[in-house]
Amino acid sequence: MKKNLYISFHHLIIGLSVLLIGCQTNQLGISNSKKYVENFRDIDNSLSSLDIKIKPPKYNSFTFNNARTNIKKAVISHPKFSRNLESIKIAKSNSKILKTNKETQINFQAISGLSRQDEKNEIGLTGTINIVKLLYDYGSTDLAIKAEEQKIQTAEFELLSQAEELALLAYQNWVNLSIQRQILSIYDTGINKAAPLVEKIDQISLSGIADSTMILKAKKEYSESIINMRKAEIVEKKAESNFKDIFNINQIDNLGVLKPKTIKSYSFHEKKMIANSSILKALKIKIKSLKMTKQSLLSQKKPNLTFRAGVNAPADNPLKNGSANVGILVNYIYDDGGKLNAEIESLQNQINYAEEDYKNYLKNLKLDLLVTYKSFIGARDTRNNLKELVTLSEKVRDNLNDQLSTGRAKLQDVLTAELNLSSNKILFLNTEREFLLNSYKINYLSGSLLSGVKWY
Repeated sequence: MKKNLYISFHHLIIGLSVLLIGCQTNQLGISNSKKYVENFRDIDNSLSSLDIKIKPPKYNSFTFNNARTNIKKAVISHPKFSRNLESIKIAKSNSKILKTNKETQINFQAISGLSRQDEKNEIGLTGTINIVKLLYDYGSTDLAIKAEEQKIQTAEFELLSQAEELALLAYQNWVNLSIQRQILSIYDTGINKAAPLVEKIDQISLSGIADSTMILKAKKEYSESIINMRKAEIVEKKAESNFKDIFNINQIDNLGVLKPKTIKSYSFHEKKMIANSSILKALKIKIKSLKMTKQSLLSQKKPNLTFRAGVNAPADNPLKNGSANVGILVNYIYDDGGKLNAEIESLQNQINYAEEDYKNYLKNLKLDLLVTYKSFIGARDTRNNLKELVTLSEKVRDNLNDQLSTGRAKLQDVLTAELNLSSNKILFLNTEREFLLNSYKINYLSGSLLSGVKWY
């Protein structure tokens, strides 16, 4: 009776495999690498939802001259930017994996065991070396590599788009907080000036000399100003919270006033937007990558040539008992049940979707630019008119103060003039806010908000 018993020697196999660790690459390894990359993406997406505290960068003073530098620091340290930066690294790794398909692949295997036959034990060792080299595949692999390289560019433009979006948000939060603090200062100044007048009006009302209706009206206007100031304080706290969040800081005391961006004609900014928009560039390259991938699949319908060689030799007299083979393998997919055609059809649908996506993005960007540009023009004109109104309100207030000293004006009139001046100044600041925000958004849409910045 014959009995065979094989015992694998793991340490021996591992030791022999290490000798060729630098050149061992095969299709199974590539497939597993892609799965690992997808797993890392899933892990990355899960981590992005966690509340991770990141150490804030060291900012310069928050002045207009330092705005560009500080906002760049805020963007680079933001978790969303860091996550998109990792996506570029993943795309580059995937490209390297695909490039190995064109390299010579060497696979070494060894097995050792114990054989027992006719009550006699024998130790055996067999080694196998296989060499595979792709010779020609009608450009399928080259196209797949180029498509993957296009994905790297897509990821880079998506990173740039994310950076520009975060920069716009930082500018918006800066403008909102700065304006809101100025509004609170105006409320505070106006109410402090109005308080002594209200006190004098109360004294007059107690004497019964003045018209009670006028006195009540003056008190009502003063009370409304206080209520509006309390509302403005709430808005200021919200603006401060948003500012701290985007810059990842705990305290901001001194905040400079930002100046508007230069705005030219609508057609100028529309042309710049179409030429410079990062999201449009990303979509264009994505379409190009999908078309290359489709062409790569079409090439797989044709035969490909692969050089193959192998040696199988036992440790016992390998020259006599070993075997070797060498040749050219011609591989042609005659019928795969429609799998390849289905993949090509799916890619064509993705191309169609991406092209429609590009058209929709372009349409929405043009609409957004048009609305923003009209809002900018409206805010600019209103801002100029309100400047004149504030100047007139100051003159009215000053004249009434002069007339009050000579008895030609009433306290109620001076109080109303003071509160009207504060109200008009606040109207001007709110219009100034819209003017600034629209100027920054127009530059953002036309791709020139932080042009020339090297993000990584």
